[in-house]
Amino acid sequence: MKQTSQTPRTARKRGLIAAAAAGAGLLFTLSACGFDVQTLQPYDPSDGVNINVAPGPDGQPDAGTVEVRGLMILAKSNTSGFLSATLVAQNNDSLTGVTGNVLNNDGSNGPALTITVSSPITVGGSSAVVLVDHAPVTVTGSSLPPGQDADLTLTFSKAGSETVKVPIIDGNNEIYRTVQPSAPATNS
Repeated sequence: MKQTSQTPRTARKRGLIAAAAAGAGLLFTLSACGFDVQTLQPYDPSDGVNINVAPGPDGQPDAGTVEVRGLMILAKSNTSGFLSATLVAQNNDSLTGVTGNVLNNDGSNGPALTITVSSPITVGGSSAVVLVDHAPVTVTGSSLPPGQDADLTLTFSKAGSETVKVPIIDGNNEIYRTVQPSAPATNS
């Protein structure tokens, strides 16, 4: 059997080939990541949804935008509940009304909802306004089925209106059982 010795030149070639193979493997692995991966996408780390009412010209919030975070309907019975969300705006504005309807399972419009904002809810100065810290924004209807969605249109005095699909959450489950508006509803 002939024994071959490795010359420095051969060792260098093998090292370059190994480095090229490792580089190609690394390139292949990294190219699978891309810039459109799920972990780079915006998401709501809550049951509610986020919307910007009157975003700036570039689609991003500006001084006139009202940012609505964690918006959901908390159904405390089969026919009634209230809105839960946090509102933030730089400029002063007010939530003056909300309208909407339940969405059927096929996505078509279901029963209309009666949504009562007892008095305008003022937001501004970049301070967070938590809806459940105010008189409740009550939601009633012939049916408020947890697990389904509702189309809601929020109307602000300056920012205008925005329609969004909002989840109906069981307000009696363990997570939300103790969530209640802290201020009583006012009688008009």
